Amino acid sequence: MKKMPERIARRQKVLRENSRMFGYKNKDRERIKELEEELRIKDEQINELKVRLLQKEMRPHFIFNILLSIKQLCIEEPRLAADALQNFSKHLRSRIDSMVSTDCVTFQEELSCIENYVELERIEPTANFLVNYDIEYSDFEVPLLSVQPMVENAIRHGIDTQSGEGEVNIRTYRQGENVIIEVSDNGTGDRSETVQQVKHRGIGFSNTKERIRLMCKGDVDIVYTGQGTKVRYVIPVSETA
Repeated sequence: MKKMPERIARRQKVLRENSRMFGYKNKDRERIKELEEELRIKDEQINELKVRLLQKEMRPHFIFNILLSIKQLCIEEPRLAADALQNFSKHLRSRIDSMVSTDCVTFQEELSCIENYVELERIEPTANFLVNYDIEYSDFEVPLLSVQPMVENAIRHGIDTQSGEGEVNIRTYRQGENVIIEVSDNGTGDRSETVQQVKHRGIGFSNTKERIRLMCKGDVDIVYTGQGTKVRYVIPVSETA
């Protein structure tokens, strides 16, 4: 058998190496396309959730009631009316921001939204309830307006807001590699409701749960404690750094 010229052998070797290299490149390109498609699908899911959140959270009756309360304050307590109007504008701004942002915010920013909302609820002349903050850990991020809606549910659907005995507790702490957020109340709510019904009343629990899953790879659940209702968030620390 005639031996192949060395020049041709070298050329074929180079062609084989190039072929393998281009094969790897093609695989890389295919993987990149797959990742891009996954990101596109996630972006679409986030945008769809934003629309659903906008429909559920921008409730006209809430805006109407707050404006009526501010109007009454303008007559009786002008200074308080000015503060209430400022809080209300911040509240609306945070809701609008949550519709256009796909990034998480620091928990301190979310906490400011919560405090702002609580002050709005206290505009009502008959409002008499407590909100307790037990913030042991705050060095993490969450989607904007992902905790505040559960505080709103606790105030509007869980506790007695007029007796002075209604309490909402907001707690954060670190547990291993997770951040835990708990929003609990001492209200009875409607005990004829099942947990599944509670999850679908008020501001959409399922929307909040899905945002936490998509943006933080975490989870949210809701349980009856025997003394009220507790919403519990579990968020991996590595996803909030």
